[in-house]
Amino acid sequence: MKYILICAMWVLSLMGTKAATDDGVQSHNGGMGPDAFLKASLVDGQLLMDLPESMLGEPFLWTRTEARYQYGTKQVTFNRYGDEIYLEEHRVWSEAGIWIPLRSDPTLEKVVLAVFPMGEDREAVYRLDVTELFWGDGMGWAHVPDTPKIPSLTKVVDTRYLKDELMVKVQWGLLKNGSKTVQDVYYSFMPLPRPMDPRRFDYRMGYWLEEKGVVRNGTKNDIGNVIKWRLEKKHADRKVSVPIKPIVFLLSPDIPKQWRPYIKAGIEEWLPAFEAAGFKDAIRVMETDSLDEWSAHSLGSSVVRWTGNKNIRTFEERRGGATVATVIDLRSGELIKSDILMGSHYTRYMDEYFIRCAALDSRARTYPFPDELLGELIQSVTAHETGHALGMKDAHYGEYSYPVEKVGNIPWLRKMGHTPSIMTYARHNNLAQPRDSVPPSLLMQQVGPMDSYSIRWAYMEFPKEMSLGARADSLEQLIRLQETVPWYRYNRVQGEIIGPGSTNEVVETNDPVKAARLALENMERNMGLLPLVNRGQKDNVRLERIYREMLELWYDTMGNVLSLVGGYEIFYQALDRPGRMYTPISVESQEEAMDFLTDQAFDPPYWLARPDFGTDIRYSTYPDRLLSYQQYLVLKLLNHKRMMRLEHMEAYEGYEGILKTSLEQLQRGLFKELWEGQDIPSPGKQELQLTYLDWLVKAIGQERQEYEADKKAYSYSDYTKGIMMGRLIALKAVLEKRFRKVEGSEAEGHWTRCLVKLDKLLEEK
Repeated sequence: MKYILICAMWVLSLMGTKAATDDGVQSHNGGMGPDAFLKASLVDGQLLMDLPESMLGEPFLWTRTEARYQYGTKQVTFNRYGDEIYLEEHRVWSEAGIWIPLRSDPTLEKVVLAVFPMGEDREAVYRLDVTELFWGDGMGWAHVPDTPKIPSLTKVVDTRYLKDELMVKVQWGLLKNGSKTVQDVYYSFMPLPRPMDPRRFDYRMGYWLEEKGVVRNGTKNDIGNVIKWRLEKKHADRKVSVPIKPIVFLLSPDIPKQWRPYIKAGIEEWLPAFEAAGFKDAIRVMETDSLDEWSAHSLGSSVVRWTGNKNIRTFEERRGGATVATVIDLRSGELIKSDILMGSHYTRYMDEYFIRCAALDSRARTYPFPDELLGELIQSVTAHETGHALGMKDAHYGEYSYPVEKVGNIPWLRKMGHTPSIMTYARHNNLAQPRDSVPPSLLMQQVGPMDSYSIRWAYMEFPKEMSLGARADSLEQLIRLQETVPWYRYNRVQGEIIGPGSTNEVVETNDPVKAARLALENMERNMGLLPLVNRGQKDNVRLERIYREMLELWYDTMGNVLSLVGGYEIFYQALDRPGRMYTPISVESQEEAMDFLTDQAFDPPYWLARPDFGTDIRYSTYPDRLLSYQQYLVLKLLNHKRMMRLEHMEAYEGYEGILKTSLEQLQRGLFKELWEGQDIPSPGKQELQLTYLDWLVKAIGQERQEYEADKKAYSYSDYTKGIMMGRLIALKAVLEKRFRKVEGSEAEGHWTRCLVKLDKLLEEK
């Protein structure tokens, strides 16, 4: 028969009270039940499993708790060979029509995990001693503690049978940091259901491929299925129907009661999206004040957990993050379980909102925030994590498409939000101005129109009689709505920010320069409010922390503008359709961006660089984080890949001389004192100027080391080096002319250092 593998990431925990039967075997709740597919009993510390002969060759999902509530998952089968039973893990046949390799090895069809003597045969049921399965090495789990195990503390603790699921709790004894400790590890066996009807992966939509642990980006349309829940209409003839089985999330009892309504609301933000896809009441959120650990970690429960290092000294304000742990059926991409792990600390929520919206929401001017405001922030984070729990990625959804004029428009914000998707990293609306009188509820990031569109594509159900070809055509037509609705466009790029639709931590609009000016207005207001939130404190830790985060937001805002230079608008357009996948940003927009950076990045505003409270938190120029961010911006402008994109624009887009023009603008902006006859540059500006010279000198002197095309990503072309050399020659001429006017002045030493660097370069060349 064909063996199929299931593999994914997830978390599993098990526990319970034991009851002794007459024969001394431990059982639970009156035994395993007549419908149990497997039975297990713990006898004298040994775990015995009863395997019906009818289950030989049948696929099971075998899961294990891994680090930080993540799950290790395998698809396994028990098979008989002679007088032995083998536990085997197999590669998976995807419903998309392709093998998913086992352990990333295309030559492996199966691996043997364990071999058992058949034991006694009790009416076609084999009794196996499976104790060693749960702490033996060589099973190939992804996350295995690298600390030595302590045999005397390692044992099987208990078992429990839930509906179609055998759970086993194991205690590992570990030697950690020289001390003995124990760790509970939980395993589960579950029979696999029939594969659900899958949805084929398409790189133009923001869903994970079923092999979630293997991250793929870009424009490769892998053969596979997206991860999603099995939703089927109860009334197939209705346009909108309740599902046969809804998606259920269980709120863990450890979630503080005051936050439960907000977490519930964050999950339920997705209900209208599912209704647009044809499902009413697709999601249920259940709250409980008690939850036994078996149910809490069963595959039958998707649990919202409250995690993190709260109330542990020196760790209580660490910037963690919320995340999701999933269990996936690799055959079809079906989500079996999605736990939402709420791990961020309140401080992070408050700081992120304060630096963006304190001037727009008076509630944010008092630390700690009132419960209502903090609850709304928790709701926004929950809605984002719920998107992951439904199969969606972190990525860029419809960004660089929203009109900047709408950021303070209340009707627009009610309908569309300030960003198309909750899955972007836009955060909160810091572009609306106080004069817009935007209600604070509309400043929060929420489930948006792109999210509804994405759910419709992934979850809408087709009539049973509809052919596969007709279904594919229907889905393609839905994707092609992106041709006329730009905020339906998805892109995911990593390692290279190609354009203004692929930056993070800012509200992206169709005019990054204007948006940055609006953001800076609010940042200045928020800086003025910053001392208020430190009143009554016995130290300046809060003031220092929020100011540091304000600098980081300034850097991200500058980065969004910078992305215009050498940038492209990205649209994953089908090749048989009009339009382009990469459209270069206009020359005018690129020049405007460089002018803005000259004014705001190279000479940052006084309120940011020299805040009134600065003398309360600093006694030295070290560390100067603002200067470091300025240097990063200069180096990003000179990035190898940006230079290559500018070269491409010259060669293929008709942008004649744009590389030279961009470098010239950058150089004039950095050294504007030379052209404007100003006094000596500030100490920070001097360091920026020398950073620029050092980098170009290094770039021009870089020896050719690679000839293979794919390995040249971090090398400058000879053409770019020539343009750089030409700019430095021009700079040297201006410096020499200017130098005669500053001899004997305070500026003489700095400009002499610049000339020495340039003279040395030109002499060598």
